[in-house]
Amino acid sequence: MPAPHPALQRLADAYAAWWIDLLGEHNHVGGLETTRWLLQRAGLAPGKVMLDAGAFVGAAARLAAAETGCRAIAADLNPEFLAAGRELPGGRAVQWVAADSRRLPFRDAAIDSIWALDTEVAYHEFNRIAAPGATLCLCCEAPSDARGGLDAFIDDWEQAGWLLAAHRPLSAEAAHTWRTAEAELVRRRPYFEERYGTRTYLRQLDLVAYLVQAYERGEQGHALFVFRRA
Repeated sequence: MPAPHPALQRLADAYAAWWIDLLGEHNHVGGLETTRWLLQRAGLAPGKVMLDAGAFVGAAARLAAAETGCRAIAADLNPEFLAAGRELPGGRAVQWVAADSRRLPFRDAAIDSIWALDTEVAYHEFNRIAAPGATLCLCCEAPSDARGGLDAFIDDWEQAGWLLAAHRPLSAEAAHTWRTAEAELVRRRPYFEERYGTRTYLRQLDLVAYLVQAYERGEQGHALFVFRRA
């Protein structure tokens, strides 16, 4: 495994967080591959405005700016994440904004493509800032049962004026991600326990073990969605 960029390594050293250590800058299910899948369907081009909400180090925003020429904005509540993102490749092409996804500093109908990748989906705020014809790109937990839960999830967005443009189930990939993380935390226990402290290490291991069980039992699911504003 290649050594992480120094800016990302500083975050890993500063935060006792398995998802920074094990998922890296594309810290969502599927990583770079699913970011590209969404990007191909986001409708971005020069002159369009893209928001990466809850961006961490803005990996999606940096990729979108580099590959589409759009104006990319990365917003996160943690300024240290944003500062690291500026130092990563492509960081100078992105606008960095310290903000809560539930209270974004943008005018109504200002954003052409809104992204939330395994972070809080701020339903009302995303609806407010979406421009006519905007896309909404989500990587998120989604109902996995056969009792209409997924249909209800999609219907909630359609009632708010969004039409489903693309959908890709990710539950198997998510379960694999959590299993791999659990195995790595166990395999390298002395390393992580020394870095995190025993109590924090065990708490994070329990969280990942819970995710493994929930996904393997089919109690939780994951998916990619692209909605388009009607």
